[in-house]
Amino acid sequence: MTKKIKFYGLVFALFLSSFSYAGETHVVKMLNMSDQGSMVFEPAFIKINAGDSITFEMTDAGHNAVTVAGPAGSTPFNTQYKPSTTVKFDVNGLYLYMCAPHAMMAMAGIIQVSDSSNKDEMAKEIEKFEATVMVPNVKTRMSDLFKANVK
Repeated sequence: MTKKIKFYGLVFALFLSSFSYAGETHVVKMLNMSDQGSMVFEPAFIKINAGDSITFEMTDAGHNAVTVAGPAGSTPFNTQYKPSTTVKFDVNGLYLYMCAPHAMMAMAGIIQVSDSSNKDEMAKEIEKFEATVMVPNVKTRMSDLFKANVK
């Protein structure tokens, strides 16, 4: 009887622990227009935990999400204009991504996975990205987002 209780206790503990290791899935929409402006990801900044995933949903046609920069050891991603693509994030740090055809309109976003250990490198990458933005009223969209959200 004692072995049976220990066995079921172990099974129950393993069952509960599987939930604590399962990552959460978040959604980022690719939009032509929102209350944040035109050609945006919504949300444009998202903070998640290591092991979480993001599903990029092409709510409006003609968008993708492509890594511009990420922490050392991370794997670049490209949604390749698919209606919905889920990407898992296992490496802590900041990621900058863009919509390739609309990057000149500052269609980009920032993902923070757990911490901001690569904050200094990301600030430089955002500066480089914004140098390619051609629409004046959104030229500092990413640096403004960075300053408001990354501590």
